[in-house]
Amino acid sequence: MEEFRREIVKALQCAEHLKFDKSHPWHRNLMALYGALVEYSDSLIHLAMAKKSVAIPVVFRSFLEAYVDFKNLAEDRRYGNHMEASYSKEWLRVLEEAEERKNPYLVGIGSDAELMLQIQHHKDRLTQLKADGYQPLSHYTKFEKAGMVEEYRSIYNFFCSDSHNNIRSLIDRFIIIDKEKNDFELVFFKDSPSGEFDHYLSTALHLLRNGSHNIHAVLETGYEHVFPV
Repeated sequence: MEEFRREIVKALQCAEHLKFDKSHPWHRNLMALYGALVEYSDSLIHLAMAKKSVAIPVVFRSFLEAYVDFKNLAEDRRYGNHMEASYSKEWLRVLEEAEERKNPYLVGIGSDAELMLQIQHHKDRLTQLKADGYQPLSHYTKFEKAGMVEEYRSIYNFFCSDSHNNIRSLIDRFIIIDKEKNDFELVFFKDSPSGEFDHYLSTALHLLRNGSHNIHAVLETGYEHVFPV
């Protein structure tokens, strides 16, 4: 845990050397994703210190998804067009639901005088991006592009199970089966065994270091050597 903490501090210290073009969407999204890696890392540290075992896999899933997007974008700036397609697709889902004026959680959006203009804007943008060959990508395709299919089919599966409260995860979180395996206890705030979080923290440390190396290499700060990979 201390090594991971030092890695976060080092990332923040070296971040002052990251110079980027705010008007360039590639730079903007790349920096924002790197910021997500740093902040998710910090959250993982705090959750592990507080032994909040239920939340750690959920946060780690978001961390891993951010890393996959970051890696893809760092290696190919055109990947940003897929991100833009997803952006418009998700906004359309919300805006078209708001247009129906039936969802009480979307009353404010539904009453916006420019709602129809926003809907048309995202429709046009999504149509153009698809015509240019940039579809919203599934999680599998994102991992595949990043060369991380094995991670998708293993650790990511477990993280999604935790996020979606799959029975497999519910058993692991709350059930203690007796030695004879003929009875069980259901326990809230189950004690975490020593070292339970180590594999999360060591994996996140490795990925954060890779991310730090890549961002400094891409933006040519000369500090990528501070993060050996």
